[in-house]
Amino acid sequence: MDARTEPVRTRRPYREESEFHQAHEHHSASVVLRAVIDNAKGEAISIREIIEAFGERAFGFVLILFSLPNCVPNVPGIAGIVGTPVLIFGVQMMLGHKRPWLPGFILRQTVSVSKFKRLIDIAEPKLQKLESYCRPRLTALFGPLGDRMVGLFAFLVALSVLIPFPGTNFPPSIALVIASIAVMEEDGYLLIVGYLIGLAGLAYTATVLGASYHLVMAGIANLPSWLGF
Repeated sequence: MDARTEPVRTRRPYREESEFHQAHEHHSASVVLRAVIDNAKGEAISIREIIEAFGERAFGFVLILFSLPNCVPNVPGIAGIVGTPVLIFGVQMMLGHKRPWLPGFILRQTVSVSKFKRLIDIAEPKLQKLESYCRPRLTALFGPLGDRMVGLFAFLVALSVLIPFPGTNFPPSIALVIASIAVMEEDGYLLIVGYLIGLAGLAYTATVLGASYHLVMAGIANLPSWLGF
């Protein structure tokens, strides 16, 4: 992705409904992503345009976007870079925000259309396969209270990702990707699957933290004898 910035120009607030979103409001995530690429003008597309395309489903998209890097082996330090936005978005969902808030200078950042297209080409088949199993089910889980629960889940996952221990970021991030797709497709069954995987991952994180705490405390207790006092 290129870290360029689109020229500043007068635009409506991005929280308003765009014509693109109104035309694709009921389409699947993979269809919307493909349409974003097909409708892109020029060689770059802004973060604003991507978020606008998903409208009220934008939270699901940004959570997927920032969770995917932790689902594959990556360079050291990437967890902190992508985990912090997830933490922020989780807090916003818990506060009842309908869409992710980002400052203007981030919304104006652009990515290369060609690189974004390659990413969509890779992800689209897998996303479509998962979407083929999705349909609106247990939609009561996606009301105001349900959205806050997803925010709390994202917040806890982000905390786990930010903990610098092996294995504490992979299972929770996978779970958040699944839960985010469930939010976008309003599939309550899939959301529950994501929660269960996430809870298992968070339990592992808690176990690692507990074991680390006891090791540290044991080391402190035995330090004088190790030093010969």
